[in-house]
Amino acid sequence: MKIIKDILIIVTFFIVVSCKQETQYSEKKPIVVTGKIHKYNGKNAALSFVYSQPGVNESTELVEIDSAGNFGYTIEGYIPLDAMLLEQTTFANIYFIYHPGDSIHIEFEANNKSIELTKTIKYSGSRATTNNQIINFQVLREENNLGYGAIDEAKSYQKDLADFILEMNAVKEKQLNIYNSFIEEYSPSEEVKSWTRLFALETYYYFLDKYSWENTNLPDNYFDYNREILPITMDKLIGWHVLEKRITSYLQTNLFPKFAKQYPDIDLIQSLTDKTSKSDSLFIEFVRDNYTDDLLGQLTYSGLYKSLFSMNSLESYQRNQVAIKEELSAPFILNPLQESYHKTQEIINSPEEKTAVILKKMVGSPIEETFNKILDTNKGKVIYLDFWATWCKPCIEEMPSSNLLMSKLEQQGVAFVYVSIDENEEKRKKLLSEFDIDRGQHYPLDSKQVQALFDVFQFNGIPYYILIDKNGQIMERGNQLSPSMKSTEEKITDLLNEI
Repeated sequence: MKIIKDILIIVTFFIVVSCKQETQYSEKKPIVVTGKIHKYNGKNAALSFVYSQPGVNESTELVEIDSAGNFGYTIEGYIPLDAMLLEQTTFANIYFIYHPGDSIHIEFEANNKSIELTKTIKYSGSRATTNNQIINFQVLREENNLGYGAIDEAKSYQKDLADFILEMNAVKEKQLNIYNSFIEEYSPSEEVKSWTRLFALETYYYFLDKYSWENTNLPDNYFDYNREILPITMDKLIGWHVLEKRITSYLQTNLFPKFAKQYPDIDLIQSLTDKTSKSDSLFIEFVRDNYTDDLLGQLTYSGLYKSLFSMNSLESYQRNQVAIKEELSAPFILNPLQESYHKTQEIINSPEEKTAVILKKMVGSPIEETFNKILDTNKGKVIYLDFWATWCKPCIEEMPSSNLLMSKLEQQGVAFVYVSIDENEEKRKKLLSEFDIDRGQHYPLDSKQVQALFDVFQFNGIPYYILIDKNGQIMERGNQLSPSMKSTEEKITDLLNEI
């Protein structure tokens, strides 16, 4: 099971799709998003632009709003996809569909309630009808309480499997019913139908995933719900926000266990990140042999390597470039992946430039003071930052390994800094003492600091780790730096040995 656990770490960031339409979607075009926040007073709204594409990890960028409530943001893309604006004071998700070359305009009123804000959203410009219908469906889902509040998670995850499945089937039926009602009322385009169906079932899939995290030894057929997304076709990519997570879940519960069973003596993560290993080529062959769904196969390769790039690991891609290019026939997958590769090379060669960008983003933010204090307190040391929470099961599972790593390296000039993103002080102190890591440095963050942290470092899940060298340069970040990974200790040691 160790290899499965390690594989799940790497696929957290992951996913990709594919297609034989080699001549389509080969040109990258800008997408301009502008907007106006009505009743804005400078404090009652804050925006982040959240989007991802095949071959590129999810990005979260702060959006500047002027004193009159106007804002704008531009991205580039190859294919029609979805993206969203996150309104940070209410956590309202403002979704929209875009096509390359679009100019989309959004207007809404500032509000202290997510659903009330969503009801005021109006789109104009490109794809106005499409995106206004999408907003109508968002409101419909929330008014029927069929989003993340559809179940009482604390109680539902305690149910036995049979009762939980019954509850999930009931949730799915209700979600499909509102989807069918929406289709009947609005007669939307096929694009809107595809997006809304995936969005309708978003939390149904999420609840099933989360139950498996809380309950082990589930039968293999438990994960059959992941097959509902197959085959992956171009029209389904429009719901990328949901689809990407579904593909990840499918790979975690299908492809990777199969690989581990066929090659029990190969540590896939080690072979992928090792500078000399050649067994990673077996994985490329394995995907080719096991996927008749070409688009899914291409997305798998792309997702794997964009995850490796997030780890600053380029060797496997460099070893297998010829084979990868043969497999990735779709330019909208291959081109962004190659762009990610070159961007990673630049970051590795010039970490000070990336650090400067991050520090600039922090200026005036709620976490600027805390991060500067961490750097000032530990000048001349290698800093290992661990972001965690008392409710995060994977975080807690890593604590024994964190204790061992600290015991090995804390006397060699390594600062172990634990940043908690929840405010349960009593439980936090109890856990730190229980795992004997209370001797490290600890910084609890409030909700505003947590949101600023996510915006600056562009991540939205934990555990998450950052490795900083003795000169205060951010060398690597991501959940692949977990203390249980052998490569983490090696990376820290390499930084210690740098002059």
